[in-house]
Amino acid sequence: MKWVLVIAGLLLALVIVAFIVGSFQPKTHVASVTFRVAKPDSVVWAEVANIEKSPEWVPDVRSVTRLPDNAGRPSYRENFGGFEATTAIAVSETNRKLVKEILPSGPFYGSWTWELAAEGDATRLTITEQGTIENPLFRALMIFNDNQKTMRQYGAALGRRLGVEVVEIP
Repeated sequence: MKWVLVIAGLLLALVIVAFIVGSFQPKTHVASVTFRVAKPDSVVWAEVANIEKSPEWVPDVRSVTRLPDNAGRPSYRENFGGFEATTAIAVSETNRKLVKEILPSGPFYGSWTWELAAEGDATRLTITEQGTIENPLFRALMIFNDNQKTMRQYGAALGRRLGVEVVEIP
């Protein structure tokens, strides 16, 4: 019985330390990655803007279900391999800019912005994540997270989907 209490005490202490550490981390973050995609902006846009087809090629997206519009904006229920979120399209400028918001309902919310710029027969694609994490315990865990990792995976998957090389631009 003594060992159970010791282990429970240690776990409680770990949670308290994580809460304190997380309390000192910022609630918001911004991360961005830019790629050169060897396809015209209209081709890149066709994949990026087709939210319902993303489970076919985006690594972490398991399913997408179209929902009724939210305040006049197209909305979706997305399963990101472990959690679900309701998203809404905030901005859609054909071949130029797409902003998809993750609506507040879970441990985090924010947006992903795709900005496209034609460069000859290629496209400069910048993906920017703006996130908010309210819970200090989750913020403590984010210390170990690479905020750009998912964007890099997305860029690689886009290249596979389009059958072209996608190069990260520093």
